[in-house]
Amino acid sequence: MRLKIFSCHHLQPTFTCNTEIFQTLVSNMPAPGDGSFMSDLDAVNIAHDNLYGELRHQFFVWKNMLRSYDYIGFEHYRRPFFIDPLPVSVLAERFPDLMTMRLYFAAFNIAGMRRSSAVFSNYLEMRRSLDEDSVSQVKAWIGSYDLVVPKANNENIERQWKQSHEAELWDVLKAGVQASSYFARQPNFVFFELERCYFANMYVMKRELLDEYLHFCFDVLQYCRSSVALTGRALGYFSERVFSFWLYQKRIECPNLRVLELPFLFHDVSQDPVRNDLI
Repeated sequence: MRLKIFSCHHLQPTFTCNTEIFQTLVSNMPAPGDGSFMSDLDAVNIAHDNLYGELRHQFFVWKNMLRSYDYIGFEHYRRPFFIDPLPVSVLAERFPDLMTMRLYFAAFNIAGMRRSSAVFSNYLEMRRSLDEDSVSQVKAWIGSYDLVVPKANNENIERQWKQSHEAELWDVLKAGVQASSYFARQPNFVFFELERCYFANMYVMKRELLDEYLHFCFDVLQYCRSSVALTGRALGYFSERVFSFWLYQKRIECPNLRVLELPFLFHDVSQDPVRNDLI
């Protein structure tokens, strides 16, 4: 099974991880000679259009690399999925901070954990250390699902939008979903008062599902863009809600859809030790 999970960056990376199944991808920055990260400037891209936020990375992979993999995933560069395949004895000996996280995630229903640069770097070191057997285990585990997502935010999606963004844009988003050509082929079951939301544009899924989703997503975003003036990374914010609507639609269409919810690690520089030489 061919699997690749892309870590989506918009600035020069501080941490990189490039292995058989993980890849650092930077938007709108030329690829370096040392191969430390992949750029989205080398083929079909929307790298210069910041309205799309991290959808720029996903567009690049979708348009240029879709057939290269069976499963494709995307993570935020500061919020990687907690993918944790090592035997307990190995994890406890070599990566004790990560062992603590394994224990905590198993005991508490939380979406993520904030950790310092040192722990974050340690986690990427663990990823880079995975041998052939561990990589095969990760592939088999992810391959037993149709879709991997971060743990859900349990809050009303409309209320959350109106508390965080321009309230009047909510109706534009709803209209874009309802106008999508996706619903020319099947009934529209989207529920606009979801209280199970998946933000951050993070997921790993079968190639065919990703292709379907991104067609739907960019269809909706094009409607929104043509309907109202937008600034910043507005389409990126829209897309986080579009994904939640699409996943709800798929769960109604396919009641046996296999979805895995994973916690994530959050890189929090505020937890780094204070350097006396900088005071």
